[in-house]
Amino acid sequence: YSGRRSLLSTAYLATTSTLLPWAHHYLADVSDKPNPDGETALFWHIPKSGGTTAKRLYQCMGKTLAHRVGADPRFGHDQENEIVVFEPHEGKDWKVVNVDTTIKPGILRAKELGLVQSHTTDLIFTMEPAFAGEQLYDEDNKGRFLALFRHPVDRAASMFFYLQTATWERTYRPEWAEMTVMEWANLKNFESDYVVRKLVGKRFGDSVSEMDLIIAKELVRQRFIVGLMDEMNESIRRFNIVLGVDESSERSQQCMEDFGLIEPKDVTPVAPAAEEGSEEESKTHATDKKNSNKHPKFKEGDPEYDAIAARNPLDMVLYNYILQLFEDQKLIIDSYFLELEAEEKEEGETANDEAANQLALLPPGADVGSSRLPAEIEANLANVNDPIEDKESQTPFFWHVPKSGGTTLQRMYFCMGFTLANEVGGNSKFDSDRSKIDVISPWSDNPGKVINVDVTSQDGITEAKNRGFLTQTPHPHLDLMSSQEFKFAT
Repeated sequence: YSGRRSLLSTAYLATTSTLLPWAHHYLADVSDKPNPDGETALFWHIPKSGGTTAKRLYQCMGKTLAHRVGADPRFGHDQENEIVVFEPHEGKDWKVVNVDTTIKPGILRAKELGLVQSHTTDLIFTMEPAFAGEQLYDEDNKGRFLALFRHPVDRAASMFFYLQTATWERTYRPEWAEMTVMEWANLKNFESDYVVRKLVGKRFGDSVSEMDLIIAKELVRQRFIVGLMDEMNESIRRFNIVLGVDESSERSQQCMEDFGLIEPKDVTPVAPAAEEGSEEESKTHATDKKNSNKHPKFKEGDPEYDAIAARNPLDMVLYNYILQLFEDQKLIIDSYFLELEAEEKEEGETANDEAANQLALLPPGADVGSSRLPAEIEANLANVNDPIEDKESQTPFFWHVPKSGGTTLQRMYFCMGFTLANEVGGNSKFDSDRSKIDVISPWSDNPGKVINVDVTSQDGITEAKNRGFLTQTPHPHLDLMSSQEFKFAT
């Protein structure tokens, strides 16, 4: 618009946050600059989503981890009444603490011993994010959550084939070897919507709803550094920034080369770290076969794909949301360690503030601030946090997304006697002087009115602009403009 600003609806941004209380108080916000010395990072290990690779990588880098091996009785520290940091394999130069944070009993023991408060651990691994977040952290000892996510169908299919032969796993399922994917996907006790269920802390067998999905979205949006198994290199790069890993060090370089994250260089190899548990768990390279399994890959439209997707409807929606978050978090994470020029500080503009608010465009949301947007958006649209001004200076704009209830809304406002600008006013059957912008009453039995323009197409918008729509003085009263061409109209 020229000379006027449009007021976009703020309903989807101005809602009360659905962030769970423990996450609100005990976890660092995505927009907060990481403080590895003052917070303890937690990695949610979603089965068959790259978590084992991440664990082995950080073992290779010599990080102190909390996971299953720390409570293994073989190492003699599982009954200690205090946190103990030790090397489970002499000479391998990687350490663990003596608690098993992957399961709930181990998390409670870690809480009793003050794991987070001891500040001994670089990275906690768990299968129980909600339980661990609520039990381990407090307002003075906050957590920073990370996770690798995988497409729900790929993850579930991989789990099906893997557990048929994984004798070392607690959830080994040899009976699945006699089933087809279709038979397995139609089991009554099929584990559905695993990711949403774990995020909101519900047990297997509990029902999950769209409200749980909303809560899960908000938790991931505000409190998770999200990675994607399909984007492992970029995901690990972001995790390294958050964890304070010096990627330029010789050891980090060698580990990342060993795991295929960077191109090989002529550097001195670091001895590979042994994996915990059993002989099968002694390898560390990302391409180790123990935790991977070859299996058919299904694509959308395949009966197997559709059957698995149908059993995971909430996870499917959440994953698509996470794909968008992954794109939008790049700017935020890259901004963490940018040094700002003095004049930028004087102007009150920081790269971190700008990056953080990119997420405000992704519903559901709260804690909304201004965003660095394209110039025409910044100049022509009111900020959602600005006070609502009178209609002489602002024109409400409704973005009519097809098949999303827009027609119903417009009919309702017509019924209320509102004056709208949409496609009706451009209809040639209505007699109107098109040399000027004017108001039409199209219906004898409806109090609604329209402006004699068509603002639903790019050609119509251009014509309306040339005729003085919104700039003509005086201009007819207008309650609401409705168009599918959001960007062009702006």
